[in-house]
Amino acid sequence: MNLKHSVGCILLLFVQCRLQTRAEEVLELANSHMLSPGDYMKLININTKGTKYPRDCSEIFKWSEQSSKDGIYIIQPAKEPIGVFCDMQDGGWTVIQHITANSSVDFDRTWQDYKYGFGSLNDNYWLGNEYMHQLTNSPRPYILRVKLVDLNAEIKLGEYEPFLIEDEASQYRIRLGLYKGSAADALTQDTEAYLHDNQKFTTKDKDNDNYFQNCAKLEHNGIPGGGWWYDACAGANLNRRNVIYWQKDCNKEQMCKYAWMMVRPADYSQDHSMACPAQKNEL
Repeated sequence: MNLKHSVGCILLLFVQCRLQTRAEEVLELANSHMLSPGDYMKLININTKGTKYPRDCSEIFKWSEQSSKDGIYIIQPAKEPIGVFCDMQDGGWTVIQHITANSSVDFDRTWQDYKYGFGSLNDNYWLGNEYMHQLTNSPRPYILRVKLVDLNAEIKLGEYEPFLIEDEASQYRIRLGLYKGSAADALTQDTEAYLHDNQKFTTKDKDNDNYFQNCAKLEHNGIPGGGWWYDACAGANLNRRNVIYWQKDCNKEQMCKYAWMMVRPADYSQDHSMACPAQKNEL
């Protein structure tokens, strides 16, 4: 390797390190623990002018005239900006949870972990109950979309409108409205004697469920359930990393490989055709 080439490589590394350092200095993301140092270079909409960031991924998608690509963006649903993964391919959805079967990310976490999020925005993660509350606590109602992919790459979708996560004083209670989709309604229908709608959030160190034991601690093949809106346990649980569970669609017999939870304002103009909604009224 000649001297000129060596100097060029050193300068390139120096510039990359300076850009990365500058990005980290400029940005003060509330969930910076969910980004690796290299992820700062991948942030698509870094803004150094000090103006407020978009509220969610749908605003970014709209402002880009629907030309944005999937990736990590900065949004600002409340006072502090946060990093999120935006699903732009499906129309500007803010991803609040993603899990892969047998994930290396541990979902057996404490209340504090679930409050502020964990994992990697480039991989499997839980965005954080506090940020979910900030996103959905809006004059504009939000939709929750659940996306499931089984081992045969079959995709099933389910949507709940409206969708709200209450504040910490209410134990991050989940509130769900009308359902529509190709997946089973595993959150608002009690076909397995469990009803997740209107339940408080439970973790291994904070038991808010309706069972005589802590549902988050109950194990399947040695893996605890993780945090979730349990009833007297679950008709669905997307946070048990060895078995993604969604009634008949995802379970230990009908295995699923991936699951996502994502949100978007209900009045967003782009229409995605879904099945007719089940009969269920307000939150």
